[in-house]
Amino acid sequence: MIHEKNFLYHLSQIRQKLFFYLEKQMAHHGIHDIAPSYGDILYVLDKKGVLTLQQLASLTMKDKSTVSSVVTRLERLGYIQKKINNDDKRLTLISITHKGKKYKPLLLELSRAMNKKCFYGISKDEKAMLFNILQKIYENADRL
Repeated sequence: MIHEKNFLYHLSQIRQKLFFYLEKQMAHHGIHDIAPSYGDILYVLDKKGVLTLQQLASLTMKDKSTVSSVVTRLERLGYIQKKINNDDKRLTLISITHKGKKYKPLLLELSRAMNKKCFYGISKDEKAMLFNILQKIYENADRL
């Protein structure tokens, strides 16, 4: 049973189960080279466009070294590209490639299917209450 004392543990377990589901579904559709945990980087680049490493780290709420290693891997696999900023040679600009965008419809469909399974048997009112509570927890976490 989930309660206040084991809340974070269970959030972590939920995340692991969802990533496992996504890995299995992605593999079923022939995507074997990226992990679900890279999804937020691809999502942010798709939504925001060209970003610096620092901006990408900030928007994904990950430390710069973690994002740097993921960016290097995603670039090597052809999902993103890096380019030196012409105006400031110290900055590297990162953008999503055609290959990175290619899987967007499939990944969105997998996400929708996963959400449908997660919220099975939960009413609209219960979902609204859950999201309201999670929003408050999110805001409280900003105060830590």
